Amino acid sequence: MNAAVELDKVERKYKRVRISLMRDATLMALGPVMRLGKQYIVDDFPTACTDGVNERYGRAFVGALEERPLGFVILHETYHKLCRHLSIYKKLWEEDPRRANMATDYWINLKLDKLGKTCNLIEMPRYTEALLALLPPQEGKGLGDYLGLLDYKYDGMTVVEIFRALKQEQKSEKGGEGGEEGEQGEGGEGQGPSGFDDHDWEGGNSASKEEQEKMREEIERAIREGEMIAKKYGKGSAGSELGLDDLLKPKVDWRAQLRDFVRSTCRKMEQSTWRRPNRRFLHQGIIMPTMQGKQIKSLGVCVDASGSMFCGNPTPFKRVMSEIDALTKQLGIDTLHLIYWDGAVCAYETYTPTSVGGWLKATQPRGGGGTNPACITPWLKEKGIKLDAAVVLTDGEVPGWGQWTVPVLWLITGKAQAGVGKTIHVED
Repeated sequence: MNAAVELDKVERKYKRVRISLMRDATLMALGPVMRLGKQYIVDDFPTACTDGVNERYGRAFVGALEERPLGFVILHETYHKLCRHLSIYKKLWEEDPRRANMATDYWINLKLDKLGKTCNLIEMPRYTEALLALLPPQEGKGLGDYLGLLDYKYDGMTVVEIFRALKQEQKSEKGGEGGEEGEQGEGGEGQGPSGFDDHDWEGGNSASKEEQEKMREEIERAIREGEMIAKKYGKGSAGSELGLDDLLKPKVDWRAQLRDFVRSTCRKMEQSTWRRPNRRFLHQGIIMPTMQGKQIKSLGVCVDASGSMFCGNPTPFKRVMSEIDALTKQLGIDTLHLIYWDGAVCAYETYTPTSVGGWLKATQPRGGGGTNPACITPWLKEKGIKLDAAVVLTDGEVPGWGQWTVPVLWLITGKAQAGVGKTIHVED
């Protein structure tokens, strides 16, 4: 009888905290997402876990947590669902499971710790006597220390940036390219050092593409529903404070934009076709062919040769050049002008239809000095090189953008906006 009463007490505690979160004026915007999937209180689980849809909480863990830390843990699992971490960052998990878990946890806990400074319903969990009796503490951890991962040096970074930083720290600590044998798989399904939850990546990615797409739509619908609830009953739009605004912004694929730019600005109209009549003459009852382009005339690819273009895995250089290489294979091309620049043009390579197929393997990047794209157009004029369009890859940390008389597309790895031409931000 007493055992049954205790079990009911734990479940009532969980439900009470969960409902209080959904009723809070700031947090109620998260309510519809919190209701997605199923929530279980189970006996045979140590802490908490999500597969991106459903949540599991260990009964003893819930019982040992005070209400504000429990609220933090519930929102932590909610944010894994909200941001679709287990599907979006699957490739990171495949590369390094342990650090993928750590990166997503650092990102969430920073957001929630900031939120906890104004919301009195949540607080980052710390080791208490009850938790120390339940969970073996990590080395160096003790009473009063954080149970989860929290470090403000990662503030303002994306999950991918945190993941890369953790990998770099691993290399620095080991003095080489990786950790000790077997370290990559440490953490099993996902519990990194000092983490208070687990991540069921395999379960989260076992659904079909159709099921995952349906869940994505349900999450977006729940976010919008939460925004409407907050405007009507809460503190107005809580999108910025909770990070919902960024989740609802349409994500534009930079690769698709690059392809559209090259195709639309660089085609050579060289062949007539009757498949699409020329509309200029249709009103006269005259059917005439239109011109169809198959080849690209003269495309300049101008690469910032500073170190930032060649850092990471894959590097911005490799990501962008792989896409351009694919374009050169799909479309005919007269001349590809490959220009490496820093404070001045430091290397130039040219490829014709007979050599363009192997340009990516043949190219030899050079440079590493200052960074000023204004050097490109004067150099082109001096050499008598005429482009029909240019694609410029840079981190955007430049003093100016130069003067351009041809269509120019800036592929920027940072947050800068070019002052001329079209800007696309290259993201992972």
